[in-house]
Amino acid sequence: MTNELSIGHPLPELNLLTAEGTATTVGAQLGSKRTLLYFLHGTWCPECVGELHLLQRYQPGITAASADIIAIVSDDPETLNTFLISVAPSVAYKVLADPKHTAYQKVGASDDTLAVIVDGGGIVRWLARWADHRGEPGQGTILQALREIPDA
Repeated sequence: MTNELSIGHPLPELNLLTAEGTATTVGAQLGSKRTLLYFLHGTWCPECVGELHLLQRYQPGITAASADIIAIVSDDPETLNTFLISVAPSVAYKVLADPKHTAYQKVGASDDTLAVIVDGGGIVRWLARWADHRGEPGQGTILQALREIPDA
């Protein structure tokens, strides 16, 4: 079943795995702050690895905007863990695995890359999707969206 996300509506329950293979949900990973969720294909995709590095560079600004980052990739936990151990510099935000693509299906991401900002209550406040990596919205757009979302 595919659901399109809607601004102002709750993010559906997304069952994922940590890099260690522990079952979790996005809801369990959300804090009281806003969270940028980034749905990427996986660490096998060179462009997606580039996006993961972009998020690393964006992180100081996103943290200053009182927000967290969670990246979601379609890797299995072992592949994700191997990537996280080997990447330099180390990724300083959460990356979760969706090996069966169930979370992607629930948010209607299909083959697109998807960025979603949810507030502390799990309500979708902003989203962008793009079919190729040249359409990535950029740090300025993401930071502006974060500034426009009221505190939870």
